[in-house]
Amino acid sequence: MLREFFWSDWYTTGVAWCGFVVVVGYAFFLAVVKAQLNDFYARFYDLLQKGGEVEQSSGEVSGEVGVSYQEYREQVYAELWSFAMIVAPLVSATPACKWVRASWAFMWRAALMRAYLVSWDTQCEPVEGASQRLHEDTQRFAGGVEGCIIALLDAVFTLCVFSPILLQLGTEVSSPVDLGGITTGWLWIFAFMASLCGLSGAAILGQKLVDLEVSNQKVEALLRKDLVLLETTPAVIVGTRNSSDERHAAFLPQTYFRNTLESLQTNYFLLFKHFGVLNFWLSLFDQIMVIAPYALAAPLIFASDPAKRITLGTLVKMSNSFEKVFSSLSVISENWGAINDFRSTYRRLREFEDKIYPPVTTGGWRLPRASIGSTMQLTEIRPRNGVCEGAEYSDGAYGYDTTDGGAERAASTSAAQSVDTSASASASAGASPEYEIRV
Repeated sequence: MLREFFWSDWYTTGVAWCGFVVVVGYAFFLAVVKAQLNDFYARFYDLLQKGGEVEQSSGEVSGEVGVSYQEYREQVYAELWSFAMIVAPLVSATPACKWVRASWAFMWRAALMRAYLVSWDTQCEPVEGASQRLHEDTQRFAGGVEGCIIALLDAVFTLCVFSPILLQLGTEVSSPVDLGGITTGWLWIFAFMASLCGLSGAAILGQKLVDLEVSNQKVEALLRKDLVLLETTPAVIVGTRNSSDERHAAFLPQTYFRNTLESLQTNYFLLFKHFGVLNFWLSLFDQIMVIAPYALAAPLIFASDPAKRITLGTLVKMSNSFEKVFSSLSVISENWGAINDFRSTYRRLREFEDKIYPPVTTGGWRLPRASIGSTMQLTEIRPRNGVCEGAEYSDGAYGYDTTDGGAERAASTSAAQSVDTSASASASAGASPEYEIRV
């Protein structure tokens, strides 16, 4: 699934790597903006805390507000302006980067579909749910790329940016209990241990979700296939018996689909049950971790020891940094449902590739039947002795006409595919059939 996009023709490869650079760059930019906003919140809340300590000075004019208040108002406006300057690039860059990200994911899906169509041999026995794998599973794969992988990149860069901040705050905020020699990184260690606890719970409670998703997609593929047959060739489903036949009820659509619908209902309710347990754990643990940093550090605002006392800005900065580090470390547990869905899609596409790709490897990579370049044209598929042996290609490899004449011939012929009807006569005479598909 990587080679079809990142090591394909020059255009697809360029789109793949340029899009990847934009996606990674935006994730890093977003992490830097979060760090700048974290510093802003610390300064801003410290400024608001000082406002209650300022006394109104007695001016020469009755009712005149003291200079201290005027200076603090100016500082508030200055901080609000700095906030605007921090988020202005984010406001302008986010829509553009999201558009690039969505387009990049779709181009990945399109590259997979082209590669699968190139390697799809119609003379072989079809793979279970092949149409769904090529259509819907590639769509789900693109959604998973845009969701799970982007979330992982964001978590990695956020962790890299906020870990030093949280380690520094560990020296400013005293731990509620004596930890011995651990004085600097106690906040980061606490976030790491909490994320391990959340991940362990999610892994235990959601361990069956992947298999359930795969089973459910198989039933959905069967249902979709039968519904298409019911629409296009209903005789396959309901038979050809007339309405007066006493066995007519056995051939009604609702009778035919009864078992499939029951299986679908069973699978979905199993999914709902496991997702419900997983979501309960994630919701409970998430709320506990929201209050945890305040429970650890909020009492230090009123500490009797001035050396341990912290300001409101430090508390907000610590809480925000802890939340960012904890969320980054918990990205797997917090997205466990989406990750399992992506894993099930990946498994189905990998099974599909095992069936349609020939057993050819280069440097450990399995190759499609040919590259996806626009000059490649499928010219013929030859099953020999009634057994599909794979497509042959006019360039001597697998049947793609890569010559200039082949490209000109493909451009001059009709867009519809024509099959040599002499193959059927050869087959009936006992000869080895040859099917020529011209594009």
